[in-house]
Amino acid sequence: MRQKICKVIADEAVAALFEEVELTPKPGLVDLHNNGSHVDLNHSLMCESALSLHETFYNIALLHYGKTPTTRLREQFGEIGRTGEQLMFTVTNDVNTHKGAIWSIGLICAAIARRKGNISFPQVLEDAGELAKLSDRMIPNQPTNGLNVKKKYGMPGAREEAQYGFPHIRKYSYPTYEKARFNHNPLEAKLLTLLALISNLNDTCLVHRGGLDALEFAKTEAENIMKNFSIEAVERLDREFQQSWISPGGSADLLATTFFISNWITKQQRRFSYGEVSVQVSSE
Repeated sequence: MRQKICKVIADEAVAALFEEVELTPKPGLVDLHNNGSHVDLNHSLMCESALSLHETFYNIALLHYGKTPTTRLREQFGEIGRTGEQLMFTVTNDVNTHKGAIWSIGLICAAIARRKGNISFPQVLEDAGELAKLSDRMIPNQPTNGLNVKKKYGMPGAREEAQYGFPHIRKYSYPTYEKARFNHNPLEAKLLTLLALISNLNDTCLVHRGGLDALEFAKTEAENIMKNFSIEAVERLDREFQQSWISPGGSADLLATTFFISNWITKQQRRFSYGEVSVQVSSE
């Protein structure tokens, strides 16, 4: 039972990464139409990367199944994640495709496994935050784009987002997605969810590439499109992001995480089964 549920968790985690990359159009991000503001990324590479992470997500789920977070578990979580990063880099020839997603989606895998699949919203985010707050003495002391932005601008990044219990998923992307799914077609609902993230998140990927001006531009444009939504407006924003060479990678990671949580809760509410595994999830 434990192994089967953990496999389902990993299956859904990878599926969410596919769902994010295949969403088209996306401003400045890889999709089915173009590579966004990237020369080293493409759709095929993103898919290969996502598939390579299945084992990582499975091992994270297996480790945390039925367990309350401890410092030791946090350090083991970090060890699995760093091993997953190396597997990703091997597949992508050292291109960073999903490092941020390993962190955010990995934490949700752990949170779902902790409750043996029986999660509720926003408790799943609170559980993920509880794990993220614990210390990991093994974290390498090396600079990253996110840390550089934090040092230069005093801006929190992916680590803090998780430690705070993913406030941008709780306040913006998840509510937007759940509401939009009833008022819009699937494509529009997903794009509105992405725009909700871009318009509210201090995306360190955007700031790293274009500074605070780029962040403010992206937030304002995304908010304007949400008020007067059209696919054409999203396509226009994609061109503008590419011209400015900016990309909302942090928003993309949270979008995939939002899909993961929503899909899990929705499917488990229907009490679907995988062989002997049948999990029902509360919708609290």
